Amino acid sequence: MGRKAKYTFEQKLQAVLDYQSGKKSAVDIAFELDMGKNGDNRIREWSNLYEANGQEALKPKERNSSYSKEFKEMVVQDYVQNGLSPDELATKYNISSKTVIVQWIKRYNNHIEQRDYCPHPEVYMAERKKTTKEERMEIVQYCINHDCNYKETAAKYGCSYSQVYSWVRKYD
Repeated sequence: MGRKAKYTFEQKLQAVLDYQSGKKSAVDIAFELDMGKNGDNRIREWSNLYEANGQEALKPKERNSSYSKEFKEMVVQDYVQNGLSPDELATKYNISSKTVIVQWIKRYNNHIEQRDYCPHPEVYMAERKKTTKEERMEIVQYCINHDCNYKETAAKYGCSYSQVYSWVRKYD
């Protein structure tokens, strides 16, 4: 199933060009595009993205972006050391939303380690593995010792996510 952007690239580009040229205000453009209550803010965000990263920043993405642990830490350090706002960081690094950065900052402030995105989709659809009681105990111990990372454990031992989750819950 594909993604469908609410506004086309052409609409975004025209909105930014109209806004930057002074032909129309952000409020007028938002009203024309039926963007709702905070549409004018979105027009300004598009304009900032366009200024910093060109037309490419306005093009729709085919899938969600994923960021490395190092990149997340770099952005948070930029926030801490240079005092840039999440809006400014989103524009600077071409990140789709400031809320993504806010989540990274919260993790940093709560001393929670940033993680790489590693989906392992195959563990959700994996065949159920026949195991002995001893094997299950080993898998449960590994999972518990690795902060109950069911996904990683399932990938390591070649069984399904649901099996690992079930075994750990039963063990608890």
